[in-house]
Amino acid sequence: MYNDSIRVKSTIKYEKYDVNELDKSRIICQIQKTGNTFFCIKEVQVEIEHLKLPISQLNALRREAIEKFEADLEKMICRKAKKEITLDFKNTKTQSNANLKINLYLQKWNENVDYSKLDYHQIYVPFKDLIKAGEMRDCIAILPNILEEQYEKIIRENRAILQQVKGVMISHLSQIELLKRLDFKQKIMANDTLNITNYLSEKVIQNLGISRFTFSPELDKKMISSFKTDLEKEVVVYGRTCLMTSKYCPIGKNANCGMACQKGEYELQDRKDFQFPVIADNVNCHTRIYNSKILSITPKCVKSDFIRIDLLHENEQEIQKIISVVKAGERFAGEKYTNGNILTK
Repeated sequence: MYNDSIRVKSTIKYEKYDVNELDKSRIICQIQKTGNTFFCIKEVQVEIEHLKLPISQLNALRREAIEKFEADLEKMICRKAKKEITLDFKNTKTQSNANLKINLYLQKWNENVDYSKLDYHQIYVPFKDLIKAGEMRDCIAILPNILEEQYEKIIRENRAILQQVKGVMISHLSQIELLKRLDFKQKIMANDTLNITNYLSEKVIQNLGISRFTFSPELDKKMISSFKTDLEKEVVVYGRTCLMTSKYCPIGKNANCGMACQKGEYELQDRKDFQFPVIADNVNCHTRIYNSKILSITPKCVKSDFIRIDLLHENEQEIQKIISVVKAGERFAGEKYTNGNILTK
């Protein structure tokens, strides 16, 4: 593919260096160290038996040669002709924003909120909270990002709940197999953690039996318009993005556990005084760390079948206000939450 030569020459003058002589095998060894580049040097010819030179100078020559080779290869890579690629798929229309279907997504169950009074289409509730929440209208169970033995045991022991919900939202593809083993018959939805970012990944989850998915948060308006299957589509217009799920629990570490995570609200504070809410799961002691800033976009920006509002620490009055603003097709610009206990600074 490429037949050319690269020549590099050292500009240093020979001096009497206070270094050990490099024999032929050592010279070859140094020349063949290509590091993290995509080159592999198979053969090295050396026409000198001994060289009294600092290894750093030999390494510098090797790096210079590789950089020149990379630059020449880049010049060779060019597209000579443009070719249009057309995917043959059904063009479906998403729902107009005139009749918004707003779904509420609970990052955390709030016992002080009467969710039955809220105006929503469907509500997503963490599976472990459904056990104590009882029956709720138009409820969809959320499975956690990481399912381990303890969680699977709880799901099996409370499998009757799965027969009462409208569907289950999975956070990982492996959870489909769990639902199959439990003979789950209702709808399966895919959370944004599955990172469905293009038509091909959309087709994959459709073939796996998923009926709805939430757009990945990094997609823009143009990319969202490229999804064309019959799957139900959902976009998050308000809420904090989960940045990390960790097995390390900073709450328990600072409070010597004692189920402190169930007795208050906590945040991590960085060097710039931004607060990142921390939610701990007392089932498996995993923690979720959320963005310090709240995502808020107008539903007018994108067309989708469902609009999702992610809720964390918002009270009932705030939730009602958010729903009203979103229904009006506007962006909610309320005060951000700064009420937790600071864990670190």
